[in-house]
Amino acid sequence: MANHFVQTKTQFLLQNVDSGMYYARVFRDKKQIWKSLKTKAISVAQVRLAELLKIHRAAAKTIESVGSGKATVGQLATVYLEGEARRVDIKPATIEYRRRMWRSITKTWPELTAMNPRQISESMVREWAHRHSEEYSGTQYNNSVDTLHAIFESAVTSGAIVRNPVNRDEIGKRKPCQKKLELPTGGQFEAVVREVRGNGSLFAPMIGDTVEFLAYSGCRIEEAANVKWADVQDGRIWIHGDAETGTKGGDSRRIPIIPPLARLLEKIKTRPLWRKERGEYVLQIRECIRSLGSACEKVGVRRLTQHDLRHLFATRCIESGVDIPTVSRWLGHKDGGALAMRTYGHLRDEHSQAMAAKVQF
Repeated sequence: MANHFVQTKTQFLLQNVDSGMYYARVFRDKKQIWKSLKTKAISVAQVRLAELLKIHRAAAKTIESVGSGKATVGQLATVYLEGEARRVDIKPATIEYRRRMWRSITKTWPELTAMNPRQISESMVREWAHRHSEEYSGTQYNNSVDTLHAIFESAVTSGAIVRNPVNRDEIGKRKPCQKKLELPTGGQFEAVVREVRGNGSLFAPMIGDTVEFLAYSGCRIEEAANVKWADVQDGRIWIHGDAETGTKGGDSRRIPIIPPLARLLEKIKTRPLWRKERGEYVLQIRECIRSLGSACEKVGVRRLTQHDLRHLFATRCIESGVDIPTVSRWLGHKDGGALAMRTYGHLRDEHSQAMAAKVQF
């Protein structure tokens, strides 16, 4: 790895000579830890390095506490989450989700962070699970239980405790409720896009590009942010299957460029670059959640998430007559359409009834 990197004037900051990306190199227990800072701009890299070093030093102190047997559950959680953040086989979004699960745990069990892990009994965990189950959805409850189990399991591995008090078999899991899709009509979505693009911000046009790209492609936000102009060819977009692009399962796929997406791409090509380091990428802005939510509120429709735009794409495709297995392949599902059937099956039935009404003898 060292042959491809050069040391900058800033300690712990190196640059990849091939990609131009900056990396942090720190040390713990005489081992090197490399972390991509995901930027080619040195000023941005220096800011991110400072933030990373602050977290790294705090975690080092926490690990010392774990080794001496004096760590609290909150400190064990810090060590666990920091270890997850160093893994190369999971996406940043997954790491952030696990942090969010820890925050939801502490909301229903605030005193947990300061407790000694040896104080935690299975009955205490069961009482917490009951409280958490009442406040959160089945999916979030199940993931919170798994996160708490993983934190204590890491404590067992480090020798801080001898037994994991989170007995998942005894606690059990809840059946996740199928999310009811409440998506905007075509006119409402157009109004949302106008609101995003017209909010007066310098970045509004580029944020609008991101909103429309998600809705017209069905991409996940991480996938969309990593689409390059070189991936746009022959009326399709190539989505590369790797951890950096956020593609689940690691499989690549091609998605069709539908007419509104084609018009959007032509519009983006004519817009001057705002961020030079994003020149090879289609989108200049990597997320749109805040502007999207604000626009929905002003238009008067249910607040949309970035992932809801993926649902909107699938819904419009099915309503337009595209069969569910084909939509499933465009979305990158590998189950032959089983998940799409569960999520969008009611749309197929509604479409079928509408088509049946046109049959005449």
